[in-house]
Amino acid sequence: MNQIAREYKQAIIIGASPMGNEAAQLLALLRWAGYGAQEESCTHDCATCRSGCRKPEMKKDIYVIAADGGLGFLLKNKLRPDFLVGDLDSIKYDDILTEAAVKAAIGEIPHEVVPVEKDDTDMGLAVAKAYEKGYHEILIYGGCGGARVSHTFANVQLMSLYAKKGCQIQMMGDGIRMEILWNDCKTFSSALKGSLSVICLSDKADGVVIRGLKYEYVGSLTSDFTLGVSNSFIGQNAMVSVEDGTLLLVYEKV
Repeated sequence: MNQIAREYKQAIIIGASPMGNEAAQLLALLRWAGYGAQEESCTHDCATCRSGCRKPEMKKDIYVIAADGGLGFLLKNKLRPDFLVGDLDSIKYDDILTEAAVKAAIGEIPHEVVPVEKDDTDMGLAVAKAYEKGYHEILIYGGCGGARVSHTFANVQLMSLYAKKGCQIQMMGDGIRMEILWNDCKTFSSALKGSLSVICLSDKADGVVIRGLKYEYVGSLTSDFTLGVSNSFIGQNAMVSVEDGTLLLVYEKV
């Protein structure tokens, strides 16, 4: 009997914030998804290769969006997005990434250039594009950290907004990952290490249950108290759930 092919469907959005260790993770994911010059690293020995890039049981539907300055990261790594959106004010030119080279690349990429003065951020437009294309699982890289911390908070707002539209968005940083839990339950493997902070974004979150972490809790959380910060994985299966409210889950490798 033939196995039913599994589908890996996800949008990946790359923003302008500088990346640390997560850059290598992003590049590996993009190579696996079929972006870039695969021939450079392909051994053509499919029998022993462990990448899984040609396994029939995994269908990959990946849509890569560059949010403004994220285009620079991709071009420097000889990669092209499926779509570019932004006002082009955060692309950093240098001897390698010249303005002429960027303009030439943009001419070959489906794109939407928007005014600098607008009511949404470039990342907001990128997430809206992914949602419009039918992608409800989204990874954001280059969306936190950097000099403009206001954009990190704005991206958390975006994650909260789209969680209520049925999207699962994870924002990846250097040793950090964030996601939203809205009227839902999240389970965690016993293999996870590091810390988990559970932060209330709504005025109040009722029916909060935290199990299997160092500090367990049942009750309510509010947006003006730091009770859920800096919990720890302890080698057990764990879970966090909330009946009514919005929580920000922040994973940190410590």
